[in-house]
Amino acid sequence: MTAVNKMRSPRQYFSERYPWLKLVDSVAVAVVLVLVIVAIWPHSRLVIDLVLITAIPGLIAAIVWGLTYWQKARVQVGRLKLRYKSVRRIAGIIALFCLPFLLLQQASIYFQGPNILRETPPEIAEASAPYPDVERERIRLVFAIAHLEGDKGQQLEARIRDALSNIDPRLHVTPVILNSTVAVSGRPQGLAHLDALNSVTNVRVEALIWGGVGGASPRSVGPLYETKFGSDAQFGGVYLPSDFKLPELPPDELCKVIRLIVATQSAESMRQWMFKFGDALEPIIRETRAITDDPRKAGAWTADARARVNLAIGIASTTSGAELKSEDSLNTAITYLRRAQADWTRERNPLEWAMSQLNLAEALSEIADLNVKVAPLREAAAAYKDALAVYQQHSDSLDSATVQLQLGRTFQQISHHEAGTDSLHQAEGYSRGAAKSFDVKFYPMSWAAAQTQLGSVLTALADREDNPGGYDNAIESFREALKVYTKQSDPMLWADAQTELAEALELRGGAHSNVEDLKESVAITRQTLDGFPREWDRRRWAGMQAVLGNELLALNDVQPNPGYPVEAAKAFRASLEEQSRERDQISWATLKAALGNALDEMGESTNESWCFEQAIQNYNDALEVFRPDRDPIQWARAKSDLADALSGLGMRGPGVKYLQEAVDNYNQALTVLTKDKLPGDWKKTQNNLSIALDALHQRGWNGG
Repeated sequence: MTAVNKMRSPRQYFSERYPWLKLVDSVAVAVVLVLVIVAIWPHSRLVIDLVLITAIPGLIAAIVWGLTYWQKARVQVGRLKLRYKSVRRIAGIIALFCLPFLLLQQASIYFQGPNILRETPPEIAEASAPYPDVERERIRLVFAIAHLEGDKGQQLEARIRDALSNIDPRLHVTPVILNSTVAVSGRPQGLAHLDALNSVTNVRVEALIWGGVGGASPRSVGPLYETKFGSDAQFGGVYLPSDFKLPELPPDELCKVIRLIVATQSAESMRQWMFKFGDALEPIIRETRAITDDPRKAGAWTADARARVNLAIGIASTTSGAELKSEDSLNTAITYLRRAQADWTRERNPLEWAMSQLNLAEALSEIADLNVKVAPLREAAAAYKDALAVYQQHSDSLDSATVQLQLGRTFQQISHHEAGTDSLHQAEGYSRGAAKSFDVKFYPMSWAAAQTQLGSVLTALADREDNPGGYDNAIESFREALKVYTKQSDPMLWADAQTELAEALELRGGAHSNVEDLKESVAITRQTLDGFPREWDRRRWAGMQAVLGNELLALNDVQPNPGYPVEAAKAFRASLEEQSRERDQISWATLKAALGNALDEMGESTNESWCFEQAIQNYNDALEVFRPDRDPIQWARAKSDLADALSGLGMRGPGVKYLQEAVDNYNQALTVLTKDKLPGDWKKTQNNLSIALDALHQRGWNGG
């Protein structure tokens, strides 16, 4: 008879082939191997899935195991006709098998992560790292040109490339041809926009010019568009429309306008990185103005084309005027932007009209910076509000947020020219609106800018309202912004946020007499100054020196040390090396008053009359610039500080001359520093006035 082979089970097969391999041992080895994998690669997709699968039953089993020690739970187990000890044993086994994966993964993540006992905390490491070497940076702004639909022999494409190649080398423009076509005919522009976004894979490309040439009037070409990449707004400073439509013009005129637009964008990028470009835009502006001012040429254009050319000239003139500090260029910008509004009406072209309003406001703001007048700022605020109303009506949240951010800055600037807090409260409302509207995930830089702006406004409000609690929210806003700004990627913005954080800490420390806040503010500013390339931005460096001086004086008020006023005076003098009266008279006067404060403190600590005399001279220098009608708060505070120095000098000498002058200056300061508008300043000035009057009365003065 032939033997029949019985089918063996897998367990029988392995036991016969590998008699040394036991089931329990095999399971144990497999579990250990899995645990090793979990420990080594805790972040891998496989481990995450395994932990998720085992953690849920493991946690449930652990809960059941624990409940079996509760009398009421055991009763319920009995009602289910189960033995609670068996349930406890099974639950315990499941928990012991499943939970080690979760526990080991978390432990591995912890031990593989940063250890604060042996590693520098990230924020300290970031602040201690050197600034990037901008001298080695080679700025190169690449603008791509796609093949244009209907462009026979790619003639227009080549002409545009040649026009961009002839831009002043100071603007560092590099044109490239993109070997693809973005079709525009026969489909919605939105689909073409998506194709344009997806057609460029090189992250260094600044913008793409695309479209067709046969859809315009016989003598003109178009429609053509320019699309910027990243989270920045399109040319014109807006997000909608999502592409900037180029004017439909004859080829020669179109190439000149495109050259102006590209050159302007390059100049704006260079300004952000503190690169100078001088008058590089001026020849291109003059060339384009010659075209649009010629009625034989501009008369043949459509209203939309004329408006777009005027907009481009306006934006370019604003950029060049800000670089050259030229009020003439800025007035030119305003003229051409208003011409654009003559062709774009609010009713017929609401988004385009709002875009021109936005740029008009920016030109007015630049003029206000140059001539230190409040009237252009009020005009700018009105223009921004008009633009905001249009964007809100069209549910354009991104452009609404952009305008709100600008309105916050504008109202804060207006507040410098008036006492009280009405403008600051408006600035706070607009800044908060911007911070809420920008999504930090998609627009981190704009969100951080809104946080910084909000912090700055809250600091100013807390100072004017004598509300120390307001500094807490300001400090929180600056710290939020510093989660986005980094020293390596955004050195200037990082330094600004660090400096403003230090200022808020200084003011809070002074309000609460908190030495720790004051020392932290000094440490942050010194850390920010350490290695800061002075030649990058001399005014920024000077501003940080001034902040350091104020912090040292505030620290001296709480923890007197004769060395602090001396260090503060040194910082203010260093700042004055970069801030001349001719370049920026308000900043110069502010520094002069601050140096006066340091010298006054030196006089208090040393009893040296020359310190008070030099302080008085510096205050008088500042008061040659500050005017009660234009700079009421700065003027009044300088008057109050001058009175302090006169009082200090008068106390240390015979007679009543200096004390009488001090009383006169205190009374003049109190015409602005009123109890309802500036309670903290009012209280301080009133106290010092009382001290001076008491000293006068003790010397026999009867008010005559």
